[in-house]
Amino acid sequence: MLVPMTVLSTGSNTTALATPTTSARLEDQLDQQNRQADQLVEQYNQSRLALARIRKALKGLQQQASGAEADLRELQVALGARASAAYVQGAGSAVAAVLGSDDPAAAIDRVQVLDLLAAHDGDLMDRLGVAGQALDARKRDLAAAEKAQAAELDRLGAKKAEVERAADRTRALLQRMEAANRPSAPSRPSNPPASPPPSGGGGGGGGSGSAAAAVSYARAQVGDAYCYGGTGPGCFDCSGLTMMAWQQAGVSLPHSSAAQYNVGRRISASELQPGDLIFYYSPISHVSIYIGGGQRISATHTGDYVRVQSLGSSIVGYTRPNG
Repeated sequence: MLVPMTVLSTGSNTTALATPTTSARLEDQLDQQNRQADQLVEQYNQSRLALARIRKALKGLQQQASGAEADLRELQVALGARASAAYVQGAGSAVAAVLGSDDPAAAIDRVQVLDLLAAHDGDLMDRLGVAGQALDARKRDLAAAEKAQAAELDRLGAKKAEVERAADRTRALLQRMEAANRPSAPSRPSNPPASPPPSGGGGGGGGSGSAAAAVSYARAQVGDAYCYGGTGPGCFDCSGLTMMAWQQAGVSLPHSSAAQYNVGRRISASELQPGDLIFYYSPISHVSIYIGGGQRISATHTGDYVRVQSLGSSIVGYTRPNG
């Protein structure tokens, strides 16, 4: 999603439509649009994460409600059985048996049994009341979660529409720049060879261990198209690329650049090694994967591709997902 300006600004400044002022103005406009689009895509991805959390909670609440309903039915059956037994035997049969007994000890035993049965029936009633209250609570929670899900779906739809409008604006601007500056759209980059290890610090090559798997995956996607919300194959957005890269190393990352910043260990620029993630802008709305030699791989923006870039500016932090 970060704009590769070296690609977008090529072309003869002797062209009538491409004066330096016009070219610079269009590039500034594209840069602003891409920054705005980055924010919108990040909000869209965060909304998708929120919806996933709500759906997971909703599933748990549905299971709890089913369990509470089963408990209530079980207690109702038990209480119904006691009521049926009392009806068949008659309301005074147990008392009559006690009063008519010739054996005082047996009468005392029967009284104790009656006390136990009464206590059991009272406990059943109490448990039935608690179960009913639990079911009512789960139903209220379920209704609230369903309402939250509906609201988040509305937000997600609105964000998706905003992102698509931003993408349309970017495509239109790229067409204007193409007409003014150059004969063709951004070229699809080829997969670069791995950087040789540098003599000093900063890391080079493909990293080691799990980081090497993440870097190798990212390199293999160079030349794939950018698409918002994309996790491959064939197209990615920035956090979708880094998420899938680190998935190859067995590390689970959320599909959001801001959320990825909270995973793993935060590091300094001097600690950068291949596989580390680099975060841009405030609030965070773009992420790239470092590949060594002062370079990163990014899923850039609408109309462009996954490509190797220099680190650039507007960096706000670095993390090591497996750190």
